[in-house]
Amino acid sequence: MPMVRILGIAGSPRQNGNTSLLLDEALKGARNAGATINKIIVCNREIYPCQSCGDCRRDGICLLDDAMEKIYSLTLSSHGIILAAPIYFNSLNAQVKALIDRHQCIWARKTLLGEEVTDAATRHARRGLFLSVAGADDPRVFDGAHRVVDVFFDVLDIKYYERLLFFRMEEKGAVKKHPTALRDAYAAGEHLVAEISRSLGEPLR
Repeated sequence: MPMVRILGIAGSPRQNGNTSLLLDEALKGARNAGATINKIIVCNREIYPCQSCGDCRRDGICLLDDAMEKIYSLTLSSHGIILAAPIYFNSLNAQVKALIDRHQCIWARKTLLGEEVTDAATRHARRGLFLSVAGADDPRVFDGAHRVVDVFFDVLDIKYYERLLFFRMEEKGAVKKHPTALRDAYAAGEHLVAEISRSLGEPLR
């Protein structure tokens, strides 16, 4: 059975913000469950927004020259992805949305060109976790982000994922005052690895 590889995507532009704290706990849980860990801090990477040029529809390759080529390698090869991002104006923050939009070329490879974008032997085991916080006083604030993450994970052949969401959380570091949030994130990271490990041990269907 291959070693479980987990990619953490830290989306917040706020250093050591609430979603970053949640992600670190989830990655700690995943590491302690036996996974190898990679982490991307989105705002530390040069990521241009999609230009909607349409070139990737021909060959599945994005012509923009930035950090995304290395990111594609990680998002396509990791068994599990933990996406941690705050909610701005009822959706994901702009930096994370740019990273997701730039996966248009992966969508083109898969949907238009009929390519297999992930490893066929382990595709059935790919799982994800979405961590998010919002300052709003209404849990429906996450509805827009749900739809974006649904599509993102589907493009990456992630068929199942968990969500850990906290609203009424505006102040930096507020997640540390929540009675269970960090503990829940740690447990979610452990559970992610356990689910992937279990699936990797099952025969292909």
